[in-house]
Amino acid sequence: MRNASESARHRFRLVAATTLVALTAVALAPGLLVGCGDDEQSTDDPDQSPGEILESTGARGLAEAVRVALVEDDLGPDQHERDVAVIEESIEDLPVDPDVQGIVDDDRDGQDDDGKVELHVNSEAACLSIAMDGDVEVTGGAC
Repeated sequence: MRNASESARHRFRLVAATTLVALTAVALAPGLLVGCGDDEQSTDDPDQSPGEILESTGARGLAEAVRVALVEDDLGPDQHERDVAVIEESIEDLPVDPDVQGIVDDDRDGQDDDGKVELHVNSEAACLSIAMDGDVEVTGGAC
């Protein structure tokens, strides 16, 4: 388990990662939407929270935020990116609550069995693939 200082650093890194993903999405959205839709419709809402902005980036944006948190986390000597507790904490720290599927520990060793975790937001899905060497990749769509 993490001590209070490690937990605070983890939360800071996760907030920084989610904010970076959200700000990137907001910065790119107007350029992607030029010529689309109603001219009176605004793509940026100053009252939107970072969580609402991040949720609007969809499942892929959330999965990327979890990937950054897992990769940048200062894990203890007995911790691994595939540890169920580490994965769940990274997801719980998100500012939104995606539907999560695929965290399975049938052999009860504390690690996700296949390293595949799906995040669902609205009708979108993204797949986190966590390798035994700690490499984490994100792909769009279900695992």
